[in-house]
Amino acid sequence: MKSLKYHISIVLPLFLLLFAVESFHLLKKMIDDYEQEISNDYSVVIVSKIPLDKNSLQKKIDIAKDLVLIKSDKVLAKLNRSINKSSLQKLKNTLPLFYSLKLKHLPSESELLKIKKSLQNITGVKKVVVFKKSYNQFYHFLLFERGLLEFFMIFVSIIVLLLIIKQAEVWIFEHKQRFEIMSILGAPFWMKSAMLYRVVIVDSIVSALLVVSLFFYLSKNQEFLSYFSNMGIRFPQVDIVNDSSILLGIGVVISIISVTFAISKLNKEQ
Repeated sequence: MKSLKYHISIVLPLFLLLFAVESFHLLKKMIDDYEQEISNDYSVVIVSKIPLDKNSLQKKIDIAKDLVLIKSDKVLAKLNRSINKSSLQKLKNTLPLFYSLKLKHLPSESELLKIKKSLQNITGVKKVVVFKKSYNQFYHFLLFERGLLEFFMIFVSIIVLLLIIKQAEVWIFEHKQRFEIMSILGAPFWMKSAMLYRVVIVDSIVSALLVVSLFFYLSKNQEFLSYFSNMGIRFPQVDIVNDSSILLGIGVVISIISVTFAISKLNKEQ
């Protein structure tokens, strides 16, 4: 019973930490997907007197993805009935070229300003117009949530670190006599603390599996998924192997740092 209580006291804070880490990881993936989706709604229209080349444009603008020529045939076809062929041909010759510039990702206001300036400095470009849908408010809310979760994750990490150190000190105190005997016998540092390291590594594995299992279940729950789909967001799939490895690595590192600190503190006091 005492051993179970000790394990719970390690698993619970680690679970909270890894839960925050996985939440941050999945939220980041959601924001990246959402950003990619709404970046397609950004249309930078370029009016130019001369033909533009996509490759030369990409050298000036890093996030330029594609350059599409907007054909004026439909507009000219409507005018075909109202004006004669010679006037239509003259209009066609004097009509500027219209291009739609697609971007690799959603630009910030400062990036968008730089893009406009870069385009306006190109020889032959007469005008640059930016059209975008009104996703900004919700997108910035998601970015705020990510920043808030990141702060919470750092805060929880510090708390978890302190809790595990405290629990390691309790475990060491309970096994103080064993440590003293091993020290007298000249046992090395790793041998004295091997059992404690083994305990926290096992607890890290349990915590990582619990967190991944929870999020995997949520990723398959239709009610939970519909909550995000109603907001126009796709909840990402949980990569069990990759996510478990990352969470396990974080849990083990935090646990080993905590235990090492607690044991080092004991050695200094002796």
